[in-house]
Amino acid sequence: MIRLLLTLQRSPKGFTLLEVMVSLTLGTLIAGAVMGVISVSLQYAQRLKETAKIQPYLEAAAREILFDPEILENASLQVGDPKNPVNVDVLVTPVPEVDPAELGNPKAGRLVRVLLRCRGRLLEFSILVPVSERL
Repeated sequence: MIRLLLTLQRSPKGFTLLEVMVSLTLGTLIAGAVMGVISVSLQYAQRLKETAKIQPYLEAAAREILFDPEILENASLQVGDPKNPVNVDVLVTPVPEVDPAELGNPKAGRLVRVLLRCRGRLLEFSILVPVSERL
C-alpha cells in the first residue's frame, strides 16, 4: 500500500503537460513578435534605399526649376544621365491668397507651389516666379 502511494505521487523530475503547453505558447508568441519587428525593419530599410536612389533626381529637378522658372510650363523634366534620363513629373499650383504687394514689392512676382514626383516619391516646395517670367 505504501508503495502504491509513493508511485502515485508526482515525481519531482520533469514538467507537466500543461507547463509544456504554456511555455510553447509563450515561446511562439515571442518568436512571432520578433519576426514582425524584423519584417517591418527590413521593409523600412528597403524604402530608405529606394528614396536614397530617387532623391538626387528630385533635387536636380528642383535646382533646374529654381535656376530657370520658365521650365515650370513643362509637365515633366528629364534629369540624370543624358543616355538614360529619369522622368520627373511637375505639378504647379498657384497660391491665390498671396498678393505680391503684400510681400513689400508689387513687382515681386507670383508665389506658386511646385510638386515633383518621380517613381512614387514626392518633393514639394514654393517658388516666387518673377513678373518677367511667364507661367
